[in-house]
Amino acid sequence: MRGTDAFDPTYGHLLTGAAAGSKGDLQALAGFIRRDAGKAWLAASGQADDVSIHRVKRSRNALYVELTDRSRPGYLGARGWKAFVTVADQLVVLGVYSGLGPSVSGLDGEELIRAFAQATLAAENAAQ
Repeated sequence: MRGTDAFDPTYGHLLTGAAAGSKGDLQALAGFIRRDAGKAWLAASGQADDVSIHRVKRSRNALYVELTDRSRPGYLGARGWKAFVTVADQLVVLGVYSGLGPSVSGLDGEELIRAFAQATLAAENAAQ
C-alpha cells in the first residue's frame, strides 16, 4: 500500500485485521470453524465448499487457523492463516496472505501470524 486508494499488487505479505463482534470462547470458536457454517463464515464467497481447514491451533490467548479459501481474489493467494484474538472486549480476526513474497503456508505462515497476533495484543496492553 502506498497511501492511495489504488491497490499495489507487489507486496510481499498482506496483513489484515477486522472486528468480528463481541469476544467469545476460543474453544467454541475452534469447533464452529470446523463445521460448514464456520467455513462459510470464513469464506470470501460465503460458501463452505470454498474453504479447507488444514490446521487449527490454540494458545492461551489466540486461535490460529491455516486454511485455503478458493474464493479469495487471486492477488491474495488462496492459502493463508487467520488468528482470532480479543482486543478491548471485541473478537478480532487477523489474516496473513502471501503476495509476491514467500508462501504463508506451514511454519513460515504460522510464525508470521503468531507474531502479528502477539504484536496486536501487546499494542492493546500498552494502550491500557
